[in-house]
Amino acid sequence: MRHTDAMRALPLLLVCVACGSVRESPDAAPPAPPPAKTIPAPSPRPALTWKGDVIEWSQLQPLLAERAGAVVIEETLLDRQLDRLLAERGLKVDAAATERERAELLESLNPDPERAERLLSELRALQGLGERRWAALMRRNAAARLLVQDQITLTPEAVDAALDATHGARRVCRIITVADLKTCAEARRRVDSGQPFGEVAAMMSTDPSSSRGGLVNPVSKLDPTWPSAFRQAVWALQIGGTSAPVLVGDAYVLVKVESETPANAPADPAAARRMAEREVRRNQERVRMEGLVSGLRQGQRDAVILDESLRDSWSRVRNAAR
Repeated sequence: MRHTDAMRALPLLLVCVACGSVRESPDAAPPAPPPAKTIPAPSPRPALTWKGDVIEWSQLQPLLAERAGAVVIEETLLDRQLDRLLAERGLKVDAAATERERAELLESLNPDPERAERLLSELRALQGLGERRWAALMRRNAAARLLVQDQITLTPEAVDAALDATHGARRVCRIITVADLKTCAEARRRVDSGQPFGEVAAMMSTDPSSSRGGLVNPVSKLDPTWPSAFRQAVWALQIGGTSAPVLVGDAYVLVKVESETPANAPADPAAARRMAEREVRRNQERVRMEGLVSGLRQGQRDAVILDESLRDSWSRVRNAAR
């Protein structure tokens, strides 16, 4: 029910290619033909050896293509797509922007720099991000962030909501989410008859919180990640009270307020507001970046994959995503 902002790295990459042209005057003599290029012979060095056996790249390449070809194709195409968008808008991603992406990711992983570095190493190992793909990933994120800046709006209301979510009073609740009023009435009947709310939630609720007896994250009055109707129901109740059915989207929700944590005034209100502004900006950027990348992925459907192994990987992944 709650919107969760999974901190996932966007599969975006960008390689900036510099292009130029030289215009000649009409009277200029024709240029001399370029010297013939000698194409170097393929390196005879094999990919690896094991106990005297030699394994050539020709044996590995089709297998590597099948295993990760679709990922590499998508990243490469995103590189080109983002490159074109940047060029069209006259924008450029510099080294400072990619370094900021790394710093932001480290900060999000853990406030302790050493711990954050260890977690980042584990993340890269799990995702198979070597130096080249890691650098490209950071540049893709920086490119996408730059491209969505004209869509970001910091309103006082959004900043106030972020401040309230961090420093305002919050209520701990349990919920029961069901598909129709008849089921909702049955759930309410069980609660009113004395069956514990959490027990009914575990048996009847369709929300993922059912595994926790309906317990959800604390709710503030203005937190925009919760639906307005839900927040209003939460804050209209007395502590320990249970709501009437609340229509949220296409489901009906019963809410029970367990407790309330009072507001905590920030020691430095100005600094707290700056942090709230940053959070609002980052949340909007994340949503806009995801939308940008989703659209770019749709534009990759007309890619013509000529290599058989790569085509197999690309087709399998695309079919599974439908």
